[in-house]
Amino acid sequence: MKNSHSFARLLPVLAFAGAVALQASSASAGTLGGIAGTITDAKTGAPVAGVHLQITSPSQSVNATTDAKGHYIVLSLQPDSYTVTAVKAGYDAQSWSGESVYADQTQQYDLQLQPAGSTPEQ
Repeated sequence: MKNSHSFARLLPVLAFAGAVALQASSASAGTLGGIAGTITDAKTGAPVAGVHLQITSPSQSVNATTDAKGHYIVLSLQPDSYTVTAVKAGYDAQSWSGESVYADQTQQYDLQLQPAGSTPEQ
């Protein structure tokens, strides 16, 4: 009988903790955004795997790497204006400024890298 009495006392505490946790997760909903896209070779259009990305703004800085199909995604970003810098051996390092992130949205930014030593097409 003692175990059921202890559980009865614990139940309101668990319910309160659950309500607090739910409220905390609801409070952060809709306050963060993300960036996603594909990195391709500017000459061939082929996806570029293994590109190291640094995504920075005044509010934060994060890193990501493209997958085998050139895709990347970064979530949980503060709404802000970001600079995306891409680095990959065999390609010129490149930066794009003014990439915006909005609350509760994932922006699509598909980017192209120039092969090292090549001239950008006009």
